Order: sequence, then C-alpha cells, then structure tokens
Amino acid sequence: MPTRILLFDAAGQDCAVEPGALPGTLTRLGPHQLLWVDVQADAAEDRREQLAALDLDTPTRAWLDATDPHPALHRHEQAVHLRVNSLEKGAHHYHAAPVAFVAGRNVVYTAHDGPARFLDSFRGRLEGDTNLGQLDAAAFLAVVLAHHVEGFVQPLSPIEDNIDRLDELILQEPRHGRRHLETLVGLRRRVSELRRLLTAHRPVYVALASPDFAVFDHDEPEVRLERLLRAFEHTQEAVSHTREAVLGTFDLLMSSTGQRTNEVMRVLTVVTVTLGIVAAVAGLMGMNFQADIFKAGNTGFRDVLLGSGALIVLVVALGRWGGWL
Repeated sequence: MPTRILLFDAAGQDCAVEPGALPGTLTRLGPHQLLWVDVQADAAEDRREQLAALDLDTPTRAWLDATDPHPALHRHEQAVHLRVNSLEKGAHHYHAAPVAFVAGRNVVYTAHDGPARFLDSFRGRLEGDTNLGQLDAAAFLAVVLAHHVEGFVQPLSPIEDNIDRLDELILQEPRHGRRHLETLVGLRRRVSELRRLLTAHRPVYVALASPDFAVFDHDEPEVRLERLLRAFEHTQEAVSHTREAVLGTFDLLMSSTGQRTNEVMRVLTVVTVTLGIVAAVAGLMGMNFQADIFKAGNTGFRDVLLGSGALIVLVVALGRWGGWL
C-alpha cells in the first residue's frame, strides 16, 4: 500500500500530500501545521523501499525500519521514538502488529506492516477540516494513542456478552458441562491475551505521562497525556474485571458440575438400594428350607415379584418425598 501523507492546517484546509512533495512540504511547515506520514507496507522489504523513497535522516529511517515487536519509548534531542503494538484479531487468537512512531517538530511518522486497526479508526474519524494543526507532536501522539487504548476496550463487550450467555446455559443445560468448559477456556484465553498485550505497554504510557516529557521545549501535552494514562489504567481495570467475570463463571460451572454429580450419586444410591432389595428377596427365596412358601409354584413366584416391586416403589416414593430424586 502506498505511503499516505496528511497535512493538518489549523489556518487553512487539511489536505493529502503526494510522497514526492514531502521534502518541500517539510520546509514550508508553519507553527499551526502538522504533517502525518503513514507508511503501510505489505512486508518488511516493501516498507524498506517506501522508507528509502522518503527524505529521512538515518536514525528516523532505522527506527521505522526496525522489526522489534516490543513496545518502547526513547527520547532524542530532536525527536521521540515510540513503538506500540496494534491489537489485531485472528480466527482464534489476538496478535500484536508493531507500529513505529517518530515524532518531531510538527511532523509525525508511522510505519507498520499490514493494517493497524487503531490507525484506521483514527483516520476514519477525520471528517473535513480539523483543528489537529494546532496540536504539537506530543499532543497529536496522545490523540492517536487514545484510539490505541480504545482498541483494547472494544473486544471486552462481546466477551462479557458471551460470559452472560454462558452463565445462562450453565444453569439451563447443566448436562453439557464439558461443552461449557471448552467455551470457557476460549474466553479465558482471549482475556489473557488482551491482558498480556495491554500490560506490555504500561512502561510506555507511564513514561509519556511523566512531567518532563515533551518533544520540544514549548510543547504542552501534559493534560492530554495524563488523560491518556488514566484511560490506559481504566482499560487495565476493565480487563481485570472481565477476567474476574470469567473466573466467576468457572466457579458457577464447578458448582453446577458438583450439583449434577450429587444428583447422579443420589440416583445411584436409590438404584443400589432397590437392587439390594431384589437380591435379598431372591436370596431368601432361594434358601433350602422345606417351608410351605417354597411350594407355592407360579403363584408364589408372582407374589415375590409383586412384593419386590412394591418395595422398590416404596423406596422411590420415600426418595421423592425426602427430596433425593
């Protein structure tokens, strides 16, 4: 995908810039203008070619071309180098897509392989002229990274809906415990992936919100960056609450399984008692004493069966009356 360049002009009209016009645009940037250069490549080699076509200094090109997947923040004399991982959803797992930032005076570069959902979300909300040209580079980072944090909040709602639905199924269909457990394992895995990927960014967001952070001396991003850190912490709490909800569903499943086991054991106990009655009657009737009852023939056999059946009915009735069945 080609490099996309947007010029935010608070005193004029926002517009797109062709990559070939980038050097001239950089030299003409005014105090109320901000340039965003987004390099989206299909592969590392494609990204390297796009970066080579831009007029970049060596440190900027090296940072944007790096393949390190770990979030990081480095301050330099003329720029800030930042890397975060965009949360991307796969068929069964979440995975991280590194996005590199370089923020200089009135210009921000981003580079990534493939789409980055939070950048697409930010770009999708740009309608007509904006006031982003009034922002310094650090404040612009705060605006963009707010969409990065929001990207971790959006998956929580469907996960919580699935948890509520699973709670109902556990209560309504206790016999399908194994199927419920498989569903719960999938939810637990997704929450763990969200938590792990989000927590890796904490040092970066804490450093961004530190009082001494600024891209240049006259930048004033403190309010936005502090708000960004609070949003990050609230997102961490939301992920933790979702994790606790998953654990609560697991407790509910274990309680349902235990109740189901108790019900099965009750039935087995009654079955054992009834079979014991039949065995006891059969044993008594099989004794070798020459009693008249053993000479009753078919009538006696019928009476024994009826008596055994009556005892079984009595045991079942007592079990129902006592709440065992």
